[in-house]
Amino acid sequence: MINLLDIKYLGALLRSTWTWRLLRLAMLGLLLLMIAFGWHQHAIPGVAVRDPLMYTNFTTFNLWVLWMMGMVGVALIFGRSWCTLCPVGWLNGVASRFGLRRELPQWLQNFIPVTLVLVLLQLLVYFLAIHRYPDYSAVLLSWMLLLAIGGGLLFRRRSFCLLFCPAGALFGLYARLAPWQLRVKDTSVCAGCQDKPCIAVEPVWRQAALGQLRLHWRTRPEGCPVALVPAQIEDSAACTLCMNCVQTCCNDNVGLGFRGWPGDLRKSGLRPSETLFFLVLLGLLTANFAKVYVALREAIFFVPESLALALGWDVAGFYPLAVIWLGLIFPLLLLTPGMLVYLIGQVRVTTLADAPSAPPHETAVTPTFSGSTLIRLIGQMALPVLPLVLSAHLALALVKLNAKAGYLPLILQDVSGVKSFLAINVMQTLTAPGVLIPLDILKWLVVLLLVAGFGLSGLAAWTIASGDSSEKTAFDKPFFLAALVSVMTLVAFYGSTVMEWLFVR
Repeated sequence: MINLLDIKYLGALLRSTWTWRLLRLAMLGLLLLMIAFGWHQHAIPGVAVRDPLMYTNFTTFNLWVLWMMGMVGVALIFGRSWCTLCPVGWLNGVASRFGLRRELPQWLQNFIPVTLVLVLLQLLVYFLAIHRYPDYSAVLLSWMLLLAIGGGLLFRRRSFCLLFCPAGALFGLYARLAPWQLRVKDTSVCAGCQDKPCIAVEPVWRQAALGQLRLHWRTRPEGCPVALVPAQIEDSAACTLCMNCVQTCCNDNVGLGFRGWPGDLRKSGLRPSETLFFLVLLGLLTANFAKVYVALREAIFFVPESLALALGWDVAGFYPLAVIWLGLIFPLLLLTPGMLVYLIGQVRVTTLADAPSAPPHETAVTPTFSGSTLIRLIGQMALPVLPLVLSAHLALALVKLNAKAGYLPLILQDVSGVKSFLAINVMQTLTAPGVLIPLDILKWLVVLLLVAGFGLSGLAAWTIASGDSSEKTAFDKPFFLAALVSVMTLVAFYGSTVMEWLFVR
């Protein structure tokens, strides 16, 4: 691994606590501006358009276009590096130093709470269209700050990141692929360290001196905000790159830099609760990707629409059914062909020396395939699928940014977005911003992303099926074929959408 901390000036900048404090303060200031500029902006009086400020207002543009789409590219290159700058997680960590510092209950230390938050956000998008209105977006950001401070005052460490932040869980998935990691240089050095300041959380006395003047105060180190031990980090999924261990290590034994492929894909599959989050993400992302292909979109939503009609429910009843369908059943159906291939590959046919002692229907059979086995299989299947899912997510982000990034100069001139909308759509004194990349180029970039995702997923499937070379495990052919079938199923969805969306229409 190339250690960026060893580069003379860059290393000093990365090690400095003030570098990250100033950046987090800047991000906090931007967040507060987003709340302020969106708080009382909902619509434009006299304008019949339902959501005129969706792309012209400072709040909605920055939150739902720049951040929501831009974070995918950040995750591709730097993994969870956004967590290093996130002002919400930082406030949560600061508040935890002064609060009750209770341990987070064990039953909450999983991905179920954050998965439910992701589902709730999708319901808010369906019912309230919070992504279209600046005031709703400002309220959402305000609740984030309140939950971060409240959670910090109640629990130790960064409870907000673990319980309420779907972005952090998403970064954790993609961080397995990112060529970026934090690791200790030598685990034996950590084993011999007595002080262990990287994980210390007991209060200490500090002193500030100016000549003969002395100022003493008692403070509590934060340690690792997500309770990791640097020497025991084996993958990049949980590490938020907060830099605390870099800044507190007394042996200069922490490295930060790039690594080679395949990242963390040689490890075991996702944990059960993380598998649930992956399924919800896969379903929502695939449905969102296919929404521009009308026939495919209607096919995807056929079941919840038919069920809602059969039950006599209106739109308010359809949305919860759609979320359950997209977040659980639909992604399971996408992965079913691959799992069937894997199960078929597990069948073993042997020749018996004698006839069985009892008819087959009287033979006691001990089941070896259970629900936990299925969840574990899905968690293992998720790893080779991740590169393709990330490439589809990147394609969506690229199309969105290409279409809407041109609004940025207008937003910097008119943060409310009212004047810009009226000038473009009512008085017609301004031309609506166009795309940054022509469609003839954009469509091939999208194809290139999907082809790259397909290739890397195939390589990931081969790598995982090959196992650890040091243990000389046999090549897992059923898993490899099952992973390829799962990848091809998703390629069929994404590829058909791209053909209809960018090439046929």
